[in-house]
Parts: sequence; structure tokens; C-alpha cells
Amino acid sequence: MAIPVLTILSLFCSYLFSHLYTKNKKWGCWGFILYIGAIILYTYLLSKNWGLVFWSSNLRSLALGVLLYMSYDWFRKVRRQKELEKQNLQSELKLLKNQLNPHFLFNALNNIDSLIRSDPEKASKSLVQMSDMMRYMIYETNVPEVYFRQELDYIKNYLALQRLQYDNPELVSYVLEGEAGDICIAPMLFIPFIENAFKHCTDKKAKEAICFHFQIQSSEILFTASNLYDPLKRMNKDSSTGIGLSTVKRRLDFLYAGRYNLRINEENGYFGVSLICCAGI
Repeated sequence: MAIPVLTILSLFCSYLFSHLYTKNKKWGCWGFILYIGAIILYTYLLSKNWGLVFWSSNLRSLALGVLLYMSYDWFRKVRRQKELEKQNLQSELKLLKNQLNPHFLFNALNNIDSLIRSDPEKASKSLVQMSDMMRYMIYETNVPEVYFRQELDYIKNYLALQRLQYDNPELVSYVLEGEAGDICIAPMLFIPFIENAFKHCTDKKAKEAICFHFQIQSSEILFTASNLYDPLKRMNKDSSTGIGLSTVKRRLDFLYAGRYNLRINEENGYFGVSLICCAGI
């Protein structure tokens, strides 16, 4: 009875340690070494032909367990890759459909039109900003990743055009710490949070009612967004929902699995988002 039990135990342990090895190579290797040592000692004490027992039974079980886990892991990765491709496709389609918010576009054009006579220079500058935004959205975001500095330029142009809508020059606080350098990220990663901050801010006359903060530390990006929020007040009547936070989170799960931290909270009259992301897909 001893040998069949050892065979089953070897099969189970080899599968378990193979799984452990994929998570932590050091502990996986030590697990294999200690288990093989224990089996050698056990078979030596149990049988006169301990070497034959070990090599003929336990070694085969160990090899079979490893093979089973490798097969399972391969099928799991193939399935996850297919799911990833499907989800990415769906997310990218939603992203492309919602990149250009018609409500924002029409408001910006109307504001630029009103500036043409009163401030032609500012109107011209705003048109260039809108042109840069549209060029970036249409031609430069259909790739897995872009330079973070491109995203920052897009965000700055977006904020500049948003400011045209409001009489409050201190509505938005925007802070950037650190250098973007050659950091690359998935395109349009932060803009949904920024759009939502404008859309759901319930007091656009207050000072710094909307705040954005980027902090770059090596290849890690720390982003926070907050806006004044009173659930009792009526929301913006704009029916366009843009990219929902659930879609953004799903996109983060696939592109930055294990490499991001997203927190969403509502307290002290503010709705806040905090995203820490390790750049690079």
C-alpha cells in the first residue's frame, strides 16, 4: 500500500510545486528539493530496494504531475489570451466611439465662434488646440501604447477648451510633478476620469471645484482626480455617458493586471479617483 500512496502523493505534490514555481521560482525550487529529499529518505527506510522504488515510481509521478500542470497552464494561458483579445477589442471599440464627445465638441466650437470677434488670437489658438486633439484621437491612438507626454498634451488641450465654457478662471486645478520622458502607456487611459470630473461637478462656480494631479516617479504614474459632488443636486443634462468607470477598470485589469491600484471614493462633498499605474504594457 505504501507505493501507491507515494505515487498519488508525488503526483499531487509535483502539480502543487509546479504551480508554486510559476508564482515564486525560489519557493517552488525549494519545495521540489525538500520533497524529493523526503521521498528518498522515506523509500530508503521503507524498502531494501529503495533506489529502484524511488526511480521507478516516484520519479514517474513527479514527471507526470509537472506535465499535467504544464498542460493545464498552457490551456489556461491560451484561454486567457483569447479572452484578452476579445475584451480589448470591445474596449477599444467603445473607446473609439466615445473619444469625441459631441457635446464637448459643439460647446468648444460655439465658444471659439464667440471669440473670433472679441479675441481673434485666442480663437485661433483654441482652433489649433482642437485640431491637435482631433489629430491625436483619430490618427495616433490606434496603437497598444503611446508616449505619456502625448497624453499629457491631449489633456492640456482638453482642459484649455473646457475652460472656455466657464466664467470661473479658478475652476480647475492642474498639477504635474516629474518628467514624462519616454514613458509609454495605453492611449486615452486618464481622459475618462477627467471627463467624468467635469460632467459630475455640481458647483462650477467654486474655486478649484475640479482638481487633477499627476505625479511621475520613475515609470510609475500617480494620478488623482476630484470634483465637488452633491448627489442631491441635478447632474449635467448631457446624455452621453462616455466611457464608464466599469469599462475603464476592465481595461486596466487586462492591460495592467497586478500593476495598478484604482480607488474611487466619495467623502466631504468630493468625488475622488486615485490611480497608481506602472507604465508599459
